Amino acid sequence: VVASYQKVDELKLSPNDLSLIYWRKQLYWSKGQRIKPVNLSTEHALRLQFSQAILKSSPKSQIDYWNGQYFNGVLPPYSVNSEEAVLRYVAQTPGAIGYVSACAVDGRVKALLWIINDQVTANVADNLDCK
Repeated sequence: VVASYQKVDELKLSPNDLSLIYWRKQLYWSKGQRIKPVNLSTEHALRLQFSQAILKSSPKSQIDYWNGQYFNGVLPPYSVNSEEAVLRYVAQTPGAIGYVSACAVDGRVKALLWIINDQVTANVADNLDCK
């Protein structure tokens, strides 16, 4: 799993930063641009992996949180059904960030973080078996 952000140079992002972004507690990038996070659907296996590694909860357990936030005017991240949709959204939406499997990353986005065996790292996975 990789976090991706459109056309970013030298962006440093910690797992905690990513958590704040997806809980909608950090709303702007350092240069003032609004952050537009995108999620996969709650049933997607990558969503579960991302949620457990970054948000420390399952997508289903987040429902109460988002219901409460809704009344404060805070909406959850935009949700799409496929990794290709995430890639397109991130590539075409200024300020967008999302996650896809490592093998899905292409030239449209920049990989920032990797989740390998539930550990988050900024180091590229060495032995990707993409077939």
